[in-house]
Amino acid sequence: MPTVLIVDDSSTDRLRAGGLLDQMEDFSIEYAVDGSDALIKMELHVPDMVITDLDMPELNGLELVAVMRKAYPIVPVVLMTARGSEDIAVQALRAGAASYVPKRLLNTLLADTVRQVFQFSREDRGRIRLMRRMAEQQVRF
Repeated sequence: MPTVLIVDDSSTDRLRAGGLLDQMEDFSIEYAVDGSDALIKMELHVPDMVITDLDMPELNGLELVAVMRKAYPIVPVVLMTARGSEDIAVQALRAGAASYVPKRLLNTLLADTVRQVFQFSREDRGRIRLMRRMAEQQVRF
């Protein structure tokens, strides 16, 4: 069962996002209170996806995305924030986030966004495995 780590300094928003995914019954949900807490938890167990708030103390969502791109490049990140705007969405995607969901639309968009990101992630991981196998075959010849 895939694991989703939800990172938000607001316990209400953390549990709201987790509750929406819990209804799908396809995921194991873990929680972190900020970006620093998320990195500590990822050292112990790397999740299959991270959903993170933008505005947090310690390490904000964009900073977390930047760290994850280096340390965990194949783990997709979905950014969520109450301050929804096109500029923030562009910043998130440029930083390496797989997608972006405004908190005011979590109820309608989160489940579909997570499904889509997981689908793309599976396809990417499949391509990576194929490329590794092809490289191994070339080394053998």
